[in-house]
Amino acid sequence: MFSSAYKIAEVWNIPIRVHWTFGFFFLWIAYLGNRAGMDLSGTIMLCVFAIALFFCVVLHELGHAMMARRYQVKTKDIIISPIGGLARLMRMPNKPRHELLIAIAGPAVNFVIALVIGLGLLLFTSKGLLPTGDPSRIFNDLSNFLPALFGLNLLLIVFNLIPAFPMDGGRIFRALLSMRWSRIRATQIATVLGQAIALAFVMWGFYRGDFILAFIGIFVFFSAANEFKMVKADKLLTDTRASDVLRRDFTRIYIDEKMSRVIDLVEKGEEKDFVVLNEWHNVVGVLHEEFILAAKQANAGDAYVEDYLSDRFEEVPDHLDLKVLFHLFQHRGYSIIPVMEIGRMIGVIDRTTLNTYISDRTKLWSNWKS
Repeated sequence: MFSSAYKIAEVWNIPIRVHWTFGFFFLWIAYLGNRAGMDLSGTIMLCVFAIALFFCVVLHELGHAMMARRYQVKTKDIIISPIGGLARLMRMPNKPRHELLIAIAGPAVNFVIALVIGLGLLLFTSKGLLPTGDPSRIFNDLSNFLPALFGLNLLLIVFNLIPAFPMDGGRIFRALLSMRWSRIRATQIATVLGQAIALAFVMWGFYRGDFILAFIGIFVFFSAANEFKMVKADKLLTDTRASDVLRRDFTRIYIDEKMSRVIDLVEKGEEKDFVVLNEWHNVVGVLHEEFILAAKQANAGDAYVEDYLSDRFEEVPDHLDLKVLFHLFQHRGYSIIPVMEIGRMIGVIDRTTLNTYISDRTKLWSNWKS
């Protein structure tokens, strides 16, 4: 979904990206202004207000990111889309208290913004805290700009604190539950409540013709389900060791063999990636499937394995938990990893085996719980 988001800035080493659909938001805003009978200056001010509001959204997401950084949790980027902002954390904190503070930090930023604007309006203007006049044409009067921004920041606080997981309020709710129950149980409860609220968003949005609210509801519903799935997978990865997943009946390939043997094995579909050994049975590299297919395409069956192997690999102990192993596959691009026990290779784990194991076990876990 976020592959078409374009970087527009970077703050504290955190990329700020805007999704391509954000442009349509301004067309919709202009349409609303025209339908409400605003003059050109009012419609332009409405668009400027939308930019100011989304600037507040960026500050909101930076609040999450800065609090996360305090607990050594990195933020991949911040995505701005027509339905709001999203700070994509590299991982969730392990302690419920840390998650609670990270979730609260966003609405806290909106509270500070509203407080500053409100004090400014009270101390330096005769304008009230809320906009005046026809609600559909408030930006025909420039003096309504700051009162409207004050009111919308308050609305953002209230909306974000709705316990619709994985919105901020839902994360706060999950964090509080996690202080008493397991994280997976807390997530399950928060997911059920979040999806119920999301369905209410959808029904109310369609009833009122507010399609943005309906879309937010759909997004929240599926995001909650996806997050619960991720938490189950994380639980599985943490509780499982490499020795539980490794494949012991792997084919040993030696560095002085011809590529024809490896090509033949891949064509039979038995294995796709291989660990390469030397004459002393020590691991010296790996053969990725793409290297083998390249050799086949070049009719290089008579070439030696040594000419195609990669020396980028890591040996892992058999007691390593799958969470760390999964990270190696995801972030270092490995396709196969040798598993060691007291300096001796006892098996291998490849990407396909690991993904299949996680998928199958997650389904079994779901069926057992239901």
